[in-house]
Amino acid sequence: MRHPVLLWRRGSLRRQLLLLLLPALAAMMALDTWLTYGTLRDAANTAYDRSLYGSIRAIDNAIGMAGDNVQLTLPDAAMEIFETAAQTHVFYRVSTERAGQVETVTGYSDLPLPRGPLVNNQPRFYDAEYLGEAVRIAAMARPVYRPDARMRVIIQVAETAEPRSALIGSVWRSALARDLLLILLSATILVGGVTYVLRPLARVRDDVEARSPEDLTPLAFERVPAEVRPLVDAVNLHVSRSAAMAQSQAQFIADAAHQLRTPLAILKTQAEYAQRQLNAADPEAARAAAGEAVGGIVTQLEQAARLTNQLLALARVRQHRADAAQAGEAGEGIDIIDAVTVAEQVALDYLPLARGKQQDFGWEPVPGLALPVRADPALLREALANLVHNAIQYSPRGSRITLSATRVGDHACLGVEDDGPGIPAEEREKVFARFYRRVGNAEPGSGLGLAISREMAARFGGTVELGEGGQGTGVRAVLRLPVEAG
Repeated sequence: MRHPVLLWRRGSLRRQLLLLLLPALAAMMALDTWLTYGTLRDAANTAYDRSLYGSIRAIDNAIGMAGDNVQLTLPDAAMEIFETAAQTHVFYRVSTERAGQVETVTGYSDLPLPRGPLVNNQPRFYDAEYLGEAVRIAAMARPVYRPDARMRVIIQVAETAEPRSALIGSVWRSALARDLLLILLSATILVGGVTYVLRPLARVRDDVEARSPEDLTPLAFERVPAEVRPLVDAVNLHVSRSAAMAQSQAQFIADAAHQLRTPLAILKTQAEYAQRQLNAADPEAARAAAGEAVGGIVTQLEQAARLTNQLLALARVRQHRADAAQAGEAGEGIDIIDAVTVAEQVALDYLPLARGKQQDFGWEPVPGLALPVRADPALLREALANLVHNAIQYSPRGSRITLSATRVGDHACLGVEDDGPGIPAEEREKVFARFYRRVGNAEPGSGLGLAISREMAARFGGTVELGEGGQGTGVRAVLRLPVEAG
C-alpha cells in the first residue's frame, strides 16, 4: 500500500514543488538563522566588551601609588556609575600581583581570575559564573612603573550575561519570525507562480473538453512554457496519427462500399435470373440458362474474392505504414528476407493460372543469387503477385510471361515481363491510381493491383515502374528494393 504522502504528492504539480522546495527553503532559513545568531552574539559581545574595557580604562586612570601601596581614587561621578551598575549586577576588582601572589586592593575579592597568565596591557574577555549567575568579565594587567617595584596591577570588571543574552534573544526571535514569514511568502509566490504559468494548460484542457469526438485537428497552443511544449507536440503528433488512421479507415470503407456494390448487385441479378429459369416450363432450357447464370455467379464471386483480398491488402499496407510512423523509423521491427525466395514462391503459386490460359510462364533464377532486403514477406509477396496476376490476366492466350530477379547496383530488381498488348507511355503513370481502368479494356478487374504494389514497395523504401517489353511489345514491370548490406 502506497504511503499517503506519496499519493497526495502525485496528485498535483504544486504539491510536488512545495514538498521539494519548502524543506530546502526551511533548511536554508535554518542555516541563515544559525548564522544570524552567531553574528548577533559576536556583535553584542563586541559592544558590551567595549563597555567593560572602557570601565577598566576608567579604573586604570584612577589608580595611583602611595609608597608601596596602590591607591584607587575614582571621581564621584564614576563611583555613582559603579553604584548604579552594582544594582544591575556589575562587579569590579582591583588587585596586585607580587611573585605570583594576588592580593585584592578593592572590590569583590572572590571575582574569578582568568585561566593562564595575563599579558601586560592586553585586555582579556572571558565567561565565568559568579554568585550563581553567568557573568562576562574583562581583565587587564599592567606593571607598576617604579624602578624598585616588582609587581603589577590587575583590574577586573564583570557584568551579568543576562542583558546581552536578552538582547541577542530578542533580535534572534525577530530574525526567526522574519524567516518564517519569508518561507510563507515564498510558498505563496510559488503556488501563485505555478498557477499563472500553467494557465495555458488550463486553456488546452478547455479546448480538448470542448471538442467533438470527430474533431481530430491538431491543437493550437500559444504561449505554452518551453518545458511543456514537448508534451504539447506529442499530443499533436498523436492527434495527427489518429486523424490519419481515421481517414485511412474511412477511405477503406468508402473503397470497399464503392467496389463491392457492383459485384453484389450483379450476383443478386444473376441469382434471381437462375431462380426464374429453374421455375420455367421447359426443364432443359431452364437448366441450361440456370447453369449459365450459376457460371456467371461463380465468375463474379471469384472477382469479388479477388477484390476483397486486394482491399484487405491495401488496408494492411496502410496499417503497416501507420505502425512504422508510430515507431519512428521505416525499418524498425522488420526482418531481412531473401527477395529471390519470395519470387520463387510467387512463380510456383501462379504457374497453374498461367497454364489455364495456355501461357508460357517462366521463372529465370540466377544461380547463387541472394537479394537480402528489409521487408515483410507477406506484403512483398502480395506486391509481386499483383504484378504477375496483371500480366497473366491482361495478356492473351499463348503469351509469354517471364519473372526474373537481378541485382542492379544497390537495388534488388524483381521484373515481370509479358508480350501482351502493352500500355501506352502516356498512361503508364495513370494506371497506378486506385480504381483506374483503361478505356476499352474488357478484362475484369478492380484497378487496385498496381496501386497496392506501389504502396507496398514504398513501405519498404522501394518503387514500382512500368516500361516497354524487351521485344518492343507488352509491358515490363520492375519492383525495386534497396539491398541490405551483408
